[in-house]
Amino acid sequence: MNAETAQFVLFAVTGVGAVVWVAGLRFLVASHRAGKNPPVERFGLAEPPENLIAGTAEVEGRPAELAAKAASVMARENVGTIGMLKILERTDDRVAFEAVGPGQSGGSRGQFVGRGQLRFSPAARGRTRIDYAVEVSGGRGLLLGGAIFQVLGLVALVAGFWLIRTYIIPNQDPAIRGQTFQMLQVVHVLWPPFLFGGLYRGRHTAVRTAFDTLVHNLPYHAD
Repeated sequence: MNAETAQFVLFAVTGVGAVVWVAGLRFLVASHRAGKNPPVERFGLAEPPENLIAGTAEVEGRPAELAAKAASVMARENVGTIGMLKILERTDDRVAFEAVGPGQSGGSRGQFVGRGQLRFSPAARGRTRIDYAVEVSGGRGLLLGGAIFQVLGLVALVAGFWLIRTYIIPNQDPAIRGQTFQMLQVVHVLWPPFLFGGLYRGRHTAVRTAFDTLVHNLPYHAD
């Protein structure tokens, strides 16, 4: 490999790596924002938790009946991907709950819930509006891991570019200049932010899907 080709390879690989690094940073930041507080004024939370999801559904039934069904379903030993829950309070228009066991610390898969509540209010034609707000527990370690690899990725790009351009490309031995392709090794520290960010988002998606399914299915649970 001649010097011109080696230099082209170095700049091309570094350029692509830089694009991937920026994409990883944007993905990680967007993942972090996925856990930011949504509007939850209806729940009267003076200081909402940082990792909070909220949603609304309108279903058939009366508020009191649906609240009783919701408490019954969540009081069972395990509610699908939500995990084990303890009912803290139930009225005709509200159910408050919290996770018990590993779920409180974001333990095993499917146990990502901290505290939360459901609100039931009458809607038109015998229907009920159900609002839910749920704290997603844990997950900060995933964002921290992604951030660490973002730093490592930047260091690898800069250091690799400098080392190869300073010591490899000027070498008169074509075989040594061929080691320019070693710059591709930087990919090993560029992909983890996507993994960590995806896992963090997955926690929120799992909880949102579980509670959205729960509230939509309430009219069909036996009394």
